[in-house]
This record gives sequence, structure tokens and C-alpha cells, in this order.
Amino acid sequence: MKPARQFDTHWRERLALADGTEVELRLVRPEDAELLRQGFEQLSPRSRLGRFHAPKSRLTDAEVHYFTSVDGEQHLALGAVSRGPEGQEEGLAIARFIRMARDSDVAEAAVTVVDAAQGKGLGRLLLERLVEAARERGVERFEFLVLPGNAAMFRLLDELNPDGTPVRGDEDALCVTLPLATTPHRKWRLLLLLLGLAARGALSVLGPAPERTPEPGEAPPPSDA
Repeated sequence: MKPARQFDTHWRERLALADGTEVELRLVRPEDAELLRQGFEQLSPRSRLGRFHAPKSRLTDAEVHYFTSVDGEQHLALGAVSRGPEGQEEGLAIARFIRMARDSDVAEAAVTVVDAAQGKGLGRLLLERLVEAARERGVERFEFLVLPGNAAMFRLLDELNPDGTPVRGDEDALCVTLPLATTPHRKWRLLLLLLGLAARGALSVLGPAPERTPEPGEAPPPSDA
């Protein structure tokens, strides 16, 4: 019998962001397809370019299905919503992990926040809960490739990472590993910085490392939105 989990379909968490905005955190479900489309429309062209590495005007039906119809084990997504003037939900952010192989203890992670909600601490809050949810499911580390494209980015990573989050690679690519069981909150600053830079198009985050092989019948995972 599996132990009880905090992050299941019944999980709800209400909190206020730094500017007082009230949000609710919960698991993403198939019924959120329209919320996802609306959230995509709230991403600036620059944010879309950083996430997809190419101009993108819309999400395909297949992408929407992939991002919302998650199984909660191999692929888990947490969402943040607020309430509009008439009480309707408005999507603000999504954090997800996707295992690199079935039942693997390594997964890739992504956090996306709509432009209007950025800079309010929402990405950090979602990342913290994503780490906790991943631990519940036996994921031991997040791992991804970073292609910074210049030596200055390597020096920046060294300055931000003086106490040794595992970073390996050469002048062309980095593999950054975040061990979930032993990672203190201060190291999440590194991961949030990398995800933030990627969302703004300042670098490419290509994950997982090595490349995850889709299961039979599974659509190849496009970049998060």
C-alpha cells in the first residue's frame, strides 16, 4: 500500500504573493486545457521564444493534451490560478517534472509564469512544492542541460554556485544536477535563475540529460508553456 501523499488530486493551497495577489495552487488536470491556452496568450513573444526556442503563435491540440493530461507519476504538473472579477479561474503559472525514463529517479523540471505575474515569488513557491511532490514519488534529482553559448555564463554559474551543486560539462554545454533530498533553499536560487534566464531567451535549457526516450505511444515532450 502506497503511503498517503500531500500532493494528490485533493491538494489545494491558498496564499498571497508579494504584492498581495491571492492565488490557489493545485494539480493540473485535463479540464485545464482552456486555462492553458489562455495562459499561453498571456506570454510575451520573448517569453514564448525563450520557452520554445522559436517564434510560436499558438499551442496545438496535441501540445495542450500533453501538458494537461498528466498521469501524476511519470509526468506531474502543479498549477497556480487566481480569480477574475466574476470568480472565474485565471491561469498564472505551471511547474512540472517529467521523468527521464519510466520509474526513473531522475526528472527534468520546468517552471513557467505568465509575464504579468513574474517577479512576485510565484516561481519560487511552485518550485518548492514541485520538489516536495517529486520526493513523494521517489524522484531523487532534477537534471538538465544548459547551453549558455559563452564563457561569461560559465563564470556566472561558478559565482552563484560556490558550494557545489553538481555542474559538469565543457565549454559547449553544462549538465546541472539538483539533488532533491539534500538541496537547501539557497541552491534553488541557481535553478530559478537558470529557468528565468531561459524564459527570457538569455540561454537555452535543453533537458533532460541524457535525452529522455518517450514511452511507446507517447508524444515527444515539447517545451513547456
